[in-house]
Amino acid sequence: MSRLKHNESIRHIMTTTLQTINVTTPLSTVGKIFSESSFHHLPVVSGTKFIGILSYLDLMRVSFPNAVGVNANQPVYEVLDHTTSVEEVMTKDAVTLSSDRTIRDAADVLANGKFHSLPIVDDGELVGMVTSGDLLKYLLDQY
Repeated sequence: MSRLKHNESIRHIMTTTLQTINVTTPLSTVGKIFSESSFHHLPVVSGTKFIGILSYLDLMRVSFPNAVGVNANQPVYEVLDHTTSVEEVMTKDAVTLSSDRTIRDAADVLANGKFHSLPIVDDGELVGMVTSGDLLKYLLDQY
C-alpha cells in the first residue's frame, strides 16, 4: 500500500482545461452545456478573471419556479434567457484556493463546505478547478 503525500501540490489533481462562461452567456446555452457534458459546475469569468461559479443545481433552482405556465413548445431555459441572467444565478463569493496550496487543503475545503467544486485562482485569474470527484480519484490511485 502506498503512503499519501501530505504536502502534494493541488496542481497534481486540478483540471486546467476548463469550460467557462461569462455573465452574458444565455442560460439556454448554460443548460445545453450541462445537458451535453459531465460538468456540474461552470466557472464564470470576465476574460481570464474569475468572478463566480454557476452550478447545475443553481440553474435548476431558478428553472422550476419559472416553468409554471411555460408553453410546452418553449424550453424553460429559453424563457430564462429573457427573465434571468448568469450574473443573477451565479455564486459571486465562491471559495477558492491558489495553485500553491496542497491537495489536503482542497480536501479540507471540500469536506467542510456545501459544494463539490473548488476554483483554483492565482492573482484573480482562473487557472484550474478541483472537484470532490478529483479527490476521490486521487485517493483511489493511492491504493
